Amino acid sequence: MELYAELMSEYLKTAPDQAWLYAACDSNYDGNGQLIRWMIDQPECPQAAALAVFWYSGAGYYGQFQSRDDVPSHGKDTYEFLHTLQGRLLAGFYRTTEMGFNPRNDPTPIGSLTKPGLDWTAEYGGAANVPEALKQAVPGSSLGVLEMPEGWVEGMPPEIYDRVEASYDEEDEGEE
Repeated sequence: MELYAELMSEYLKTAPDQAWLYAACDSNYDGNGQLIRWMIDQPECPQAAALAVFWYSGAGYYGQFQSRDDVPSHGKDTYEFLHTLQGRLLAGFYRTTEMGFNPRNDPTPIGSLTKPGLDWTAEYGGAANVPEALKQAVPGSSLGVLEMPEGWVEGMPPEIYDRVEASYDEEDEGEE
């Protein structure tokens, strides 16, 4: 497991529910697949964070495909990931907490911090094929990136971010 995923998974095991939602809403989805996959495998994951991961992972886009065979080769793993997550969400696999998430009014979507209130369910045409239950808000406090404590970067608390950055510096020094 990559250092980032290892440190964050250890941290999240005892972290407050908000930290799970911060990780879900502010992570770099291109570089942290190990952590995101670990999160959705945990029944301790708050339902709101799991639903955020579902939409942030492209549920609206991948909903256009009727089967795995219809998905371009580069997206087959994501399609499978989303179907696993969808099944778990519908089955009640994740914990209900005081944390909420509304896919129709996400206050802090990645890349849209200047335009809060993104409706993930209208973002792509494929969202029409997503089960209606997954378009509904998980009731609770909808904290997102704008509510993260100061110093958090890409869904990581400062102490983890600093350790990850230091490891990159050490790698660079070793290559010289």
